[in-house]
Amino acid sequence: MDEREHAARRAQQKREPDAREAIPVMGAASTEQVIPETAAQFTSANLLDPRNTRIADKLKQRTSSGGYVVSDADLVRAIRAWKAQGDGERVRGLCEVLITRCMPEFQRRSYGLRHRPDLMEEAIAGMIEQLLREAQNPREEFMLANFIHYLRCLCADNFQRVLRQEGLSYRRDAHGNPAGRGMHVPQALVDRLDVPLSEGEGAESATRELAEPGDSLAARMASIEAQRILRYLTDPLDQRIMILRVFDEMRWDDIAAICGKTERTMRLRYEKARAFLRDRIAAEDAEDTE
Repeated sequence: MDEREHAARRAQQKREPDAREAIPVMGAASTEQVIPETAAQFTSANLLDPRNTRIADKLKQRTSSGGYVVSDADLVRAIRAWKAQGDGERVRGLCEVLITRCMPEFQRRSYGLRHRPDLMEEAIAGMIEQLLREAQNPREEFMLANFIHYLRCLCADNFQRVLRQEGLSYRRDAHGNPAGRGMHVPQALVDRLDVPLSEGEGAESATRELAEPGDSLAARMASIEAQRILRYLTDPLDQRIMILRVFDEMRWDDIAAICGKTERTMRLRYEKARAFLRDRIAAEDAEDTE
């Protein structure tokens, strides 16, 4: 019985030092061992400070395989940690380092737009904006898991966005090859027909307002077609008579008073102009059937 009690005491004495070692000690070294990695990112002692010369040099150092000593994922973690602490200066400094690292990939992935430098700059600007936005978003985990693949997807998405915006994208078949022709309609040329006339705008903007915003598309197209047909009449007086009689539905005596002619003259010119336009429309229909 004594031997069993003696063995139990010795076993208890061996376990006690282990329990004491598990108790955290207030010190820098012991704190790094006890604090988990996720919590250590939010302590100023363990964050990357771009204002520190030694840290700044370390951020530029590369490994023998071509990567960086401080990985891109660690750089993103530091950006988010400084942002959580509200230190905007350090966040901007680390964001500049991240952009400098990614810029060669941005330029390489947008090289297909080199014939349009403005579009190339727009694509790169979109890549930078998305990178900075998601680098500061703590919910974005894909860039931490595989930053290289994330960066390539980011570049491809922004490149395709610019192509779609400028009408340069192609439909693709099941194998991913371009099919058909691209619709080369730049976004800058795609404009609405019902742009309201703002106050203070000049005559240039007045020509953009073709009709009231509440008009239907069929009414607008009919108005455009009527203006085209009226151009067959070379005499401005004949055009005016047709507009007043057909579109404004005015009486002959009112039309004569406006034009300064007799009512009989207005009727004769109207009939002659209507017969001329009828012949021109018939000739157009004959050409279309051929």
